[in-house]
Amino acid sequence: MIPLRMIMSVAIIAAMSVMIAVGYQQYTIMCSEAMVTNDLSAFQAELTTLLASGVPRDVNQQGAGNGTIRVHTFRLPDSLVYLAFGVDPDPDNIGERSTGLCEDGAMMCFRVQGGSKHIRWVPHSAYRFREGIYADGTWVLNTPAQGHIVTQAGSHTLVVELVNHNGQLYLLLHATDQFTP
Repeated sequence: MIPLRMIMSVAIIAAMSVMIAVGYQQYTIMCSEAMVTNDLSAFQAELTTLLASGVPRDVNQQGAGNGTIRVHTFRLPDSLVYLAFGVDPDPDNIGERSTGLCEDGAMMCFRVQGGSKHIRWVPHSAYRFREGIYADGTWVLNTPAQGHIVTQAGSHTLVVELVNHNGQLYLLLHATDQFTP
């Protein structure tokens, strides 16, 4: 017969092991979310200086010089599900990604595996993101208008240009993703 003390000891050790495993999992999710949040805060600071001192390029004018450009490198965790600019790629939270625009592109959104969706709203008057496409030797606004979605972990460099389109300022992302509206 197995002594009662031994059964209780094994049960307590098992319960503690489960609690440690769950705690570690939550800790890694929290660290991954903090990593993306810190990168987005630094990126927003760069965009603020871009808007305060930048000169926009008129995208309707053929041969116009470049607008003011900022380059930011994101260090994205392995558990990244998506990082999106100007779009919520999973508005229904069912795992099906799509592109387009949300709030006219005035948002940043991310999610890591096991975590919840995080949305950072920006004032419409401040800036709006637009995905770009390289055509005829220059970056132009992708049509139909859409945001940009990053789904790969690791180092991701994003080039942002201040542009003017019909009197409205946009942040043109020099990148094209695989999602189509």
